[in-house]
Amino acid sequence: MRNISHIVNDVLPELQQLEQDRLIYRARHRTYLMIGIIPLAVLLVGGLLSGLIFVTFPIAIVWFIISGILYYFKAGKLGNAYRDSYKASVLPPLIQAVDPNLKYDAKLGISSSSFVNTELFTTRPDRYHTEDLVHGTYGKTYLQLAEIDAEEKRTRRDSNGDRETYYVTIFDGILLIADFHKHFQGRTFIFPDKAEKTFGNFGRFFQKMGGRSETGLLRMEDPEFEKAFAVYSTDEVEARYILSTAMMRRILDMRSRFGKDVRVSFKDSCLMLAVPHHKPFLEPNRKVPATDTSQIQDLLFHLRYFLDTIEELDLNTRIWTKQ
Repeated sequence: MRNISHIVNDVLPELQQLEQDRLIYRARHRTYLMIGIIPLAVLLVGGLLSGLIFVTFPIAIVWFIISGILYYFKAGKLGNAYRDSYKASVLPPLIQAVDPNLKYDAKLGISSSSFVNTELFTTRPDRYHTEDLVHGTYGKTYLQLAEIDAEEKRTRRDSNGDRETYYVTIFDGILLIADFHKHFQGRTFIFPDKAEKTFGNFGRFFQKMGGRSETGLLRMEDPEFEKAFAVYSTDEVEARYILSTAMMRRILDMRSRFGKDVRVSFKDSCLMLAVPHHKPFLEPNRKVPATDTSQIQDLLFHLRYFLDTIEELDLNTRIWTKQ
């Protein structure tokens, strides 16, 4: 991998121009934030002190909406343009420095049909957003990696009996789909084992209800893995072949890095991994100078944090061959 200083030198002219754009945005941000906050504070405090809050409060609400619209068009759009320009200028060479066979597109992602096909979640999303697609060959493994925000639409009755619509999160995080270099005859799923943790041995009853179609619940030989995960498969022999002692240990190590809610499926010759991740992914911090190399190092760290999964699960070692 190329040195960070070499990457910075390659994109230095773009970074210098981006810094000028960022400074303009920050100045507008401060100006229009004050334009919104100061009159709002005067209206609310004045209303409280004068006893006319019932008059000033509706005016404050109207001003809050107007100032928000004003901020968006005068400052917010500049901030979004800076973010998009930064990602277009800096991230492609940064990702290619990790592996020249990887590509990046900020506007693309993993389709909703591919997300549903992983079978990692039982609910089909009604609202779906994806971006920051990293795809290509990493080492010997073809992969797709993107940020996903999938939501389900629900309805409920409010206190007046009126129906209202709201959304609940199905998944918010990073989805990785990587070639496993083996044709699977069946489908194998690894989910967080919340039932047994909550209900003890009685949780096995609930586990059996949590599988996917045509799958059976497997008990794994590794007690730590068995405690952490519930494994379902349509082919027990194949599942135990995939989940060797070494592979179970690697998945446990991965869980310690990503957290207890990771989900994994093995199907269609791919490993599919869903990692909850609520922090911004591959996003520049608009408070930090564009020329700050520590920000580029942070972006690289977050990228490698997920790409390291390929090495962590030893996917670049071809112990199987496709037939």
